[in-house]
Amino acid sequence: MVRGEDAQWDDVDILDVGPKRAWGGGGWPGQRWPRWLPFVLAGVIVAAAVIAAVAQEKGSSSESPAAHRPTTGLPSSTEPSTSTPSPSGSEPPAVTVTAVGHPLLGVTAGWELFARGDGVMIRVQLAQGRITRTTIPTLLSTGPVSFFVGPGDAIIRPSDAVPGYLVPDRRPARALPGVLGGEGTVLPGPSPDQVWMQTGSAQQSMTLVGRNGQPTGVSIPIPADEYFPVVSDGAGYVLFSGTGGVYDARPDGLHRVSTGTLQASGPTRWLVSECDERHRCGDVVIDRTTGTRHAVDPPVADQSGTGGLISPNGTTVAFLRLAEGETATLHLQNLTSGNDRRVGAAIDRPATDGTTAWSPDSRWLFVIGAGGKLLVIDPRTAAVRPLGVSLPPLNQLAIRNAPR
Repeated sequence: MVRGEDAQWDDVDILDVGPKRAWGGGGWPGQRWPRWLPFVLAGVIVAAAVIAAVAQEKGSSSESPAAHRPTTGLPSSTEPSTSTPSPSGSEPPAVTVTAVGHPLLGVTAGWELFARGDGVMIRVQLAQGRITRTTIPTLLSTGPVSFFVGPGDAIIRPSDAVPGYLVPDRRPARALPGVLGGEGTVLPGPSPDQVWMQTGSAQQSMTLVGRNGQPTGVSIPIPADEYFPVVSDGAGYVLFSGTGGVYDARPDGLHRVSTGTLQASGPTRWLVSECDERHRCGDVVIDRTTGTRHAVDPPVADQSGTGGLISPNGTTVAFLRLAEGETATLHLQNLTSGNDRRVGAAIDRPATDGTTAWSPDSRWLFVIGAGGKLLVIDPRTAAVRPLGVSLPPLNQLAIRNAPR
């Protein structure tokens, strides 16, 4: 038994059980453990733990970002949705596309339905079974809004001096370019990539503007301020009412349509209410191309006065009749037989400003019903059919014809 030299080791016995291992540069039998050894061992253990933690963190950060990306449920379709992120990255996607997986309403042609709601624009590609939702900034106006589509975009433009928007297909909305960012009435032009814009002050006129916001140099003078507002004639030009009747305004001058009042218009026909020299009044259909006329019996004279919409094939007019309270009833009247059918759905807004739209083949009528609900109507039976997809509340409708 060996006694230690330090006082703290005086009462410790070290049992010699064999040769001692050397520490450092060497050790001798009976050598004591240094008193600093426990602190060194503790430091080694802590350092090892730190190194292991750093290695684990580095390994985690080297994994693919997709491994940590949150997953979202896909819509009930055969294809996943795609989306275009908003510029900030923290807001919902500006554009989302949902594939339904089958054609809607059995449509095989390439025409499309567009709809505008509060803060959103919907593009429905019926033949492809595809729905595109684009976020739109809140419109800073409660007045009239022009909404129509071109070959690759849509225009949303309030009539007063507040921002409007151009919405390219599958891209985020952006500010209207050029003079399109002004104020006043905007109507569809003779070409899908052109619009008529109200211009002038003392002498009003409608100026033809490209969708790039640049004037084309073509304009239509309007005789006096009191003739506004003007409306679309259904074929890319302008109608207005004034002294002497209803006039179709074109670059080559004014053409009187009727000495009466306009009831409805469409791509191929006008419906007007006229009276003869003895004030015997009735409704008359006028063929836009030939100018031929025939009376409608019974007349469509008790509609709400907001204007009807004639189908592209010229056979049927859709119009509203005022009902009790703030609602109205939608009617479909054959312009040859006079047969009038009522649609069994509630309507709480006028049939103007794009709240009704015919499909280009006249097979379907789309109407915004009570609460902004989209109504799909079969004009052969006046029955309401489901579109087959859920849409938010809507304010306006527009149709894009199939590309030629």
